[in-house]
Amino acid sequence: MINQHKHFSRLSVLILALSLTVACAAQVRDADESTAEMEGFDAVEDYYVVDCLLPGEVRRMGRSMHLSPRIPARLTALECRIRGGEYVAYHRADYRSALNVWLSRARGGDAQAQHYVGEIYERGMGTDPDFEEAARWYRKAADQGFTRSMVNLAYFYEQGMGVEQDMAQALDWYRKATGSNESELVFAAAAREQLEALEAELTEALDNARREKRVLQQQVENLRQQLAEREERSETDEETIATLERLLNDAADRVDSTEGRLLRTRGSVEQLPEVVREERPARAAEVADGAEFGRYYALVVGLQHYHYWEPLESPHTDARRLADLLSERYGFETTLLLDASQNELMAAIDELRKKVSTNDNLLIYFAGHGQLLRPGEIETRRGFGYWLPVNAEISGTTFWIPNSAISDLMALAEARGVMVVADSCFGGAMSTDPGSMMVAASSGPLSEGLIRLGLSRSARFVLSSGGLAPVFDRVSGEHSVFARAFIDVLESNEDILREQELFRKVSDRVADLTEAVGVDQTPELRPIRQAGHEAGSFFFVPRS
Repeated sequence: MINQHKHFSRLSVLILALSLTVACAAQVRDADESTAEMEGFDAVEDYYVVDCLLPGEVRRMGRSMHLSPRIPARLTALECRIRGGEYVAYHRADYRSALNVWLSRARGGDAQAQHYVGEIYERGMGTDPDFEEAARWYRKAADQGFTRSMVNLAYFYEQGMGVEQDMAQALDWYRKATGSNESELVFAAAAREQLEALEAELTEALDNARREKRVLQQQVENLRQQLAEREERSETDEETIATLERLLNDAADRVDSTEGRLLRTRGSVEQLPEVVREERPARAAEVADGAEFGRYYALVVGLQHYHYWEPLESPHTDARRLADLLSERYGFETTLLLDASQNELMAAIDELRKKVSTNDNLLIYFAGHGQLLRPGEIETRRGFGYWLPVNAEISGTTFWIPNSAISDLMALAEARGVMVVADSCFGGAMSTDPGSMMVAASSGPLSEGLIRLGLSRSARFVLSSGGLAPVFDRVSGEHSVFARAFIDVLESNEDILREQELFRKVSDRVADLTEAVGVDQTPELRPIRQAGHEAGSFFFVPRS
């Protein structure tokens, strides 16, 4: 985030009332490699996740010994080196080097390796993504019961990526991934809503295609009649009628294709089970008796006094207030990190990643500058969104932290629930998946079964202050727009709060804060599939 006072001339009157600051781009000087801001650059690469080939096992049979084939693993670069492995770091890897690590074991039937091969094909990693090949490998792993592949395959069917869009298939794979009978009704409600919207869209598209076909048919018939009345045809006449006939054939193909999709969509709706929602209990806590929510950890990051970028006004205040709130009201073991360098920030995330266990929950709150790579600068990187630590420069991305590095560490974390809350410009770039049943399914009232379902699978979410758009640093007081809303919701909450309900309340509060100044800021909640989301939920449980 950054301050841009030059943008405020259009809102000068409102600024007097609200002291509102927009945050996102600045003119800065180049980094000097001799300064303290450059320290620790080599060490930060230790925290990037790599495809590591570990040495094989030394096995003994009778009096003879032999070495087994090398073992692939996903580890941080430091862990790989400590264990004697070799690797190519992701941010230097291409499609072939990453694929070669896993392909042999995947062909041998290892489900985890098959899943990683699917991820490599989906991401592209130096080449165009191959969704069909990704779906093929996800199916191999899913057929063996590998949950993350089930979720990804369900998502592919839901979005029509590499396979024909089929909501019934998507629902079935989501149900298998959660392993719960109740999940069928949960996802069915979300699927029905999406299918009905798709049916309306296809119906309108079909009407448009039919009208276009009729118009072209009439034009072709009229031109043929005109040509039939002439004694000679010019070359231009022949080209015109050929073009019209080609357009007519294209329109006819669109009609047939759309009719087919519409019929399949209606068929999928008919296959969905009917959903009868129970009324929401007075308090969600009433149905959560005996639920084990696990321990809670938080890393709260506030970056304000940048070395090269313009300073921000609210991150320190936001971070301190939120750290106290999470600790005192929700029982988080909280780490507060202010004005951290790239190395300090990555080290803190990695330390917490290694600290949490399978029933724990981890929240990472980031308030600071965020950036996107411009088209053509994306190159072979998987992610194009970045967090900027205080030593970030603008002449290059050397000290920028790619979103993919954060999600990779989250994928290694054993925590059941992980939520990244990004109050920065373009914070939604950590997950660019369109909305899906994985989020929509979380919108129903809480029941005992849904709480069990939410706790039975891993959850990986990013709640961003403004999606892929600029956001506001400060409004009406000492906090940013998003931080003010986030803190207000958590302070006023007295019940078990699931991520979707938190998102809804925060979004409403942000809308209230920005409406008065005539600006638009829309928070987003998305699952992070690549970090291991398995359709679980993240719960905030206030102390009684």
